[in-house]
Amino acid sequence: MKYTPESLLEQHSSHPRNKNVAFAFYKAGFIESWGRGYKKIHDGFESAGLPMPKIDASEGGVLVTFRRNNVNSNLNESVRGNVLKGQKTSQKTSQKIVELIRNKNDISTQEMANIIGIDRRNIARQIKNLQAKGIIRRVGPDKGGHWEVIDNGEK
Repeated sequence: MKYTPESLLEQHSSHPRNKNVAFAFYKAGFIESWGRGYKKIHDGFESAGLPMPKIDASEGGVLVTFRRNNVNSNLNESVRGNVLKGQKTSQKTSQKIVELIRNKNDISTQEMANIIGIDRRNIARQIKNLQAKGIIRRVGPDKGGHWEVIDNGEK
C-alpha cells in the first residue's frame, strides 16, 4: 500500500521501516506503539499553532519537510514570556559582571560564575558580548592581568 500524508493520519496498518531503530526508540520510551507517529506529529504541530510539515512517502522512504516560520509570530504567550525572561536574565548577568569587575578588577571568570551562580561558559559568553559592545576590556594576560570597565554600561 502506498501511503499518503492524509492516509497516515487515519487508522492504518503500520510496520517499522528500520526495525533496529524502531526497537531502540521503543525501548527508550519514545514510542509506545506502531502507527501513531504521524498523528502525534500532526496533533503537536496543530496544538502549537505551527504549519503542518510536508510528508512525502514514496519508494519505501519518507521525507518530512518542516517549514520555517517566523518564530515570534507563532509563539504562545508562555513561550514568548520565557524568551523575554531569558533576555532580561542575560542583561542582569551582564550588569552583575560589570559590578564584580568594578569591585575586583582581577576577578576570574570562575569566581564570577561561583558568585553569580551560573556556568563559567555563560560568563565567558557574556564577557565576550560586553567586550564587543566596548563596555569592558582585558588588560594583560589571563593570569596576572585585570579587567577594566571602559563604559558605564549605559549604551
